[in-house]
Amino acid sequence: MRALTLIPLLVLFSLPAFAKDSLIDMQNARSGGYGGPLVKYGEVGSETAIMLGGEGAGTFTTGNHSLLIGGAGYGLINEPEWAPDTALDFGYGGLLLGYTHRPDAVVHVETKMLLGAGAVSLDDGATEEKGSFLVSEVSIGAEINLTDFLEVGIGGAYRLTTDPSVDGITDDDLSGPSVVLSFQFGQI
Repeated sequence: MRALTLIPLLVLFSLPAFAKDSLIDMQNARSGGYGGPLVKYGEVGSETAIMLGGEGAGTFTTGNHSLLIGGAGYGLINEPEWAPDTALDFGYGGLLLGYTHRPDAVVHVETKMLLGAGAVSLDDGATEEKGSFLVSEVSIGAEINLTDFLEVGIGGAYRLTTDPSVDGITDDDLSGPSVVLSFQFGQI
């Protein structure tokens, strides 16, 4: 009978030994945020595309893991000539989700996913045709903590879009890889 009363006590005192690891440790979690500019270099169709944008997010960090949720937007800063005397312009933005492994390390890896929408236009001087599209973009990059308030990163991204319903532009023209240079100001 005495053994039956000891079993619940043994189970109760051994529970901390069976605590499991989790992605978010709420007892040691911290929150922060960042914002900053990005430059992307890639192609739209067969033309060089240089995009400037910005992103900002709230961060939730515990141990070696940091999750981010925020928003981002990008637009062309050059005007590729799409056809003779026809200029192309486009931009996109949306919800940004991400994960950083070991954010307190001097050099660390960050992955992000953007889900959103965008707009594109072709202007030949006399007429302008506009369209819109849905976009998803994944990126991965290495970041360096220059100070406790500034991170600089370089990486790659791949953008995938739907058809914008503009004559002469397809989803394949707007989709593609790019090289990304980022600057993040804030406390991760």
